[in-house]
Amino acid sequence: MTMGGSCLLACDIGNTRAKFGLFELLEQQPPRVLATTAIEHTSSADQVAALNTWLSRQTDSPEQTLISGSNPPVRDELLQSWPDQLPQPHIIERAEQIPLTVAVDEPSKVGMDRLLTALAATRTFHPGEPTVVVDSGTATTINFLNAAGEFCGGVILPGMRLSARALHDYTARLPLLDMDLLDVTDQPELPGRNTEDAIRSGLFWGQVGAVREIRQRITTADDGIQPACLVTGGGGKRMAQVLQPCQFVDCLTLHGLALLAE
Repeated sequence: MTMGGSCLLACDIGNTRAKFGLFELLEQQPPRVLATTAIEHTSSADQVAALNTWLSRQTDSPEQTLISGSNPPVRDELLQSWPDQLPQPHIIERAEQIPLTVAVDEPSKVGMDRLLTALAATRTFHPGEPTVVVDSGTATTINFLNAAGEFCGGVILPGMRLSARALHDYTARLPLLDMDLLDVTDQPELPGRNTEDAIRSGLFWGQVGAVREIRQRITTADDGIQPACLVTGGGGKRMAQVLQPCQFVDCLTLHGLALLAE
């Protein structure tokens, strides 16, 4: 067991995979991440088995569990199969459960993943600074927090994987590309010299261009102040290579969840 603090298991159930993290809870400091993993959605039984295998390899055992995410049906299936030996999860599913001012039209409709990444940004990584948070997942979200730590809204667009699926499903001949096969440091060449490379380049650089343009417009709207930038999500590490200045943080949602531990 960790020295100096108890251990929390944080669970983020996304659209494509579930992410789990162990955190050491410390006094007067943000929780310290010990280990994280991501497990693709298959059956709840397979997911539980993979979680148990991962936890068996860790030095620390959780004393409490928090669970949230953007996919409530899969979350509920996982809870029905939850292992008896693990602490029963406490569900975070409402904006009121997150100590964050949500300055948008309908705070109750903002996704939990967006609010949790925002909480981690303003409490752990950039307190007191305006910050843009980019989450590159099934959907790509670009959210803005002002210097007071208020969630001011943002932008939602299809992520690279979803865009690849749409190109394949809604055209007669375009192939389905697995964008996850791109190496973290791979930056597709322009112009693409075959169909696959053209799609790969379009998806990647289209995402990068959208993020750059939106970040610039947010900066202009906020009196020209350059906000800090955090990038997370399955495609985030690759995008962070070309979005400088920015900081990549793996599983930022889990960091936000860990801040809600009692």
